[in-house]
Amino acid sequence: MKIEIGNPDFVLLLWQAAKMTGKIPAFQIKLPKILALGLLLCLGKLPQAEAQTLLMSDKVALDSMKKAIDLVYNFQFERAENCIKKWRQPNVQHPAFILFNSLFSFWKKFPIGAKPNEYQAYIKNLNQLVLQAQKLEKKYPNHPEPEFYLLLGNLILARHQSEEGDYIKSVNSARKAYTYIKSGFGHKSDYPDFYLSTGLYNYYRVAFPENHPLYKPFTVFFPEGSKTSGLKDLEIASQKSFFSKAEALGFLSTIFLRDEFNVPMALKFSTQLNTLYPGNWLYSTFYAECLLESKNADSAEPIIERLLGRPESGALLGGFYLKGLTDSKKGNRDAAKWALQKALQYAKSKDRLTKGYVSLCYLELGKIAHEEGKKDWAKKYFRLALENSSFRKVKTEISKLGY
Repeated sequence: MKIEIGNPDFVLLLWQAAKMTGKIPAFQIKLPKILALGLLLCLGKLPQAEAQTLLMSDKVALDSMKKAIDLVYNFQFERAENCIKKWRQPNVQHPAFILFNSLFSFWKKFPIGAKPNEYQAYIKNLNQLVLQAQKLEKKYPNHPEPEFYLLLGNLILARHQSEEGDYIKSVNSARKAYTYIKSGFGHKSDYPDFYLSTGLYNYYRVAFPENHPLYKPFTVFFPEGSKTSGLKDLEIASQKSFFSKAEALGFLSTIFLRDEFNVPMALKFSTQLNTLYPGNWLYSTFYAECLLESKNADSAEPIIERLLGRPESGALLGGFYLKGLTDSKKGNRDAAKWALQKALQYAKSKDRLTKGYVSLCYLELGKIAHEEGKKDWAKKYFRLALENSSFRKVKTEISKLGY
């Protein structure tokens, strides 16, 4: 059984893990890539310290780490490493730097799941993060810093284990994480990066049962949420957080584009994302998609051409999807079908983002088949679209066509 964070089955996974602890979970976390959030309690305070001490305030180190993280998100990896070189060596075994290494590897090799050797090293690094965080927790019990490392380390491992189909390991990692899940919700006034997690909970506590009615009975165990409050918290995170602004802007862009159907708001946040991190081809993909949906193909096409000139499979997947979408909007069905089928050849990972673009490709192929009167093909493509994602955009467009 495959369980993936962000899919209905992962809610059941957390619920099952919580039952093993004798408690019912208070919320669900969607975690495709929220590695930066985990840097909050530690990397914001970076003196030269022993590996197993809590990190105290150091403005110079804080500024260096903030710059390094921004450079990672902008795919300037060598410069990012140079920014933290001074503090990294004496703290090499501290969970903060192990987590930074995970963030670094995740983005440099993105999508890392398509690269077996790098992926195994990345998983080993995450296990080391958990090990060192456990040592720190023993020295500082009930302190939020080691708890945050343990929360993220175990949840990220649970996600990857579920993508690999290892349900037992995934439940076990989720069970370990459950102890620390709720603790992060009391810190956002002190640590604004927590607005990301509270925003995601508040939004998806309402959006999840709306999008998955069959799972609504499980939500009676979950405290109430609010879409409005969730989006507000995400926007605060995008403005005030030290390390989570890119993640917050990414969620805001995709939520407004694929769940709320508010293209102007999606364009607003994707523009901010692209302006801050122009070197990040994934964020360029978000931005170009919003431009296309805003009927601004002229501005999107140079971005698409740059994506198609990159070597990464993920960039080519996104680039060919956007080319297919462009051709489809222009009525060039044959060109659109070729580009969308080409995009699917580059879907070399099982991660949520890759599967999301696979779903969108099948959605467009199904719409073209429907326009051509090929209903059997349309049904097949729509089924594959729904199997790969749960975007409201996908469900709504298929429903409007009567399938």
